[in-house]
Amino acid sequence: MNSYKTASQATGVARTLSRSAGCTILVYQAADSRFITARPSDAVSGLVIGVYQNGYKLQSGGQRA
Repeated sequence: MNSYKTASQATGVARTLSRSAGCTILVYQAADSRFITARPSDAVSGLVIGVYQNGYKLQSGGQRA
């Protein structure tokens, strides 16, 4: 898991990682207004804003985890 100051930074990394590593990456907003990229197996605590796979957004956010 890595944290970023803006959602656009986190989503850019998620798109790149999901494309190059061939895996699914979640982006969520933590309570302290940081944006986190994580794998589905990582513990997520916050508002999921996107799920990325193969460089594409699979699911829109708005789900609290």
